[in-house]
Amino acid sequence: MAEEAAYYAGLARTRGSAGALLLDPQGRVLLARPHYKPVWDLPGGVIDADESPIRTCRREVREELGITPVIERLIGVIWIPPWPLRPPSNVFVFGGRLTEEGVAGINARAEEIAECGFFDPAGPVPRMEMLTARKISACVEGYRDGATVFYEEWEKPGWYGPAGTASENVKEP
Repeated sequence: MAEEAAYYAGLARTRGSAGALLLDPQGRVLLARPHYKPVWDLPGGVIDADESPIRTCRREVREELGITPVIERLIGVIWIPPWPLRPPSNVFVFGGRLTEEGVAGINARAEEIAECGFFDPAGPVPRMEMLTARKISACVEGYRDGATVFYEEWEKPGWYGPAGTASENVKEP
């Protein structure tokens, strides 16, 4: 028993998060901008101790937006390597669609979310991390194709969005 406990205690630990790619009836993606960062992202958050990724996704969407959407399936897993100030992370993305009633029921929690909105994934996007833009693009494509995507995110962190092109907005960590 002690050997087994020592074995598990010695294994690497990786942080995880889960988010929801929710499409409205027009096929636009729901994005949120939390108070604690200047960029937009999918609704979601960090997996709590002993919590499954799907439970995290549902909990975070409920906490941030006041809705409990129907989550259809896992649509993406992204591995993010360690960067300065960030440990490695597994990001789980779950997909679902919102009805007009679901869209009308969104009540962004002011203590969590500064603003939220729907954006055409093929059109202009708000300011976001480049890895978020790639995550959304890959997951939208996988969701529409009925696939689950996996990729490793090896690019440097940076910004993407209205302030300029992706290459102009790269900021070293």
